[in-house]
Amino acid sequence: MSNQYNGPLIVEGKLSDSERMKRDSNYLRGTIKEDLSNGLTGGFEGDNFLLIRFHGMYQQDDRDIRSERSEQKLEPRHAMMLRCRLPGGVITPEQWLKIDKFAAEQTLYGSIRITNRQTFQFHGILKGDVKPAHQMLHEAGLDSLATANDVNRNVLCTSNPVQSGLHREAYEWAKKNFRAPAAPYPCVCRNLAG
Repeated sequence: MSNQYNGPLIVEGKLSDSERMKRDSNYLRGTIKEDLSNGLTGGFEGDNFLLIRFHGMYQQDDRDIRSERSEQKLEPRHAMMLRCRLPGGVITPEQWLKIDKFAAEQTLYGSIRITNRQTFQFHGILKGDVKPAHQMLHEAGLDSLATANDVNRNVLCTSNPVQSGLHREAYEWAKKNFRAPAAPYPCVCRNLAG
């Protein structure tokens, strides 16, 4: 086998629907901005339902009231789960206070969920609070870029950078990898934060 680089890999044939969606989405923007302005539904429609995952969100609905809403001929009560990108799981006290305040005041459940990926998630963000969520993360020096779907979801490392020089070095590498572009696409989230 040759080690010579012969250019990009060309895949011939029909794209999977996921790859078609990426190709046709205007660099993962889709029509998310328009969906956020649509007050007729609490959810995202069409390809946007999947595109929001590239921006760290999943659309969910409240299972506890699903059948009741269906009987009333109402759509499910949609809410988003938003995952933060947090290299090494390290967060400052100031950042923690901001996310705690947001969770208490602007999510359905008033809580933050810690994950096994060294980060946290908000559950129960209504569509009208998606932009303020991204703005709050941006103001706190955080984001949700590339925390869901078919991308590297976080940079994991030791969670105690002050334990030793080696732990600190591992954390510094995690931060460098965190700052590296996760994907060659402009982030809709940054547009939301503006």
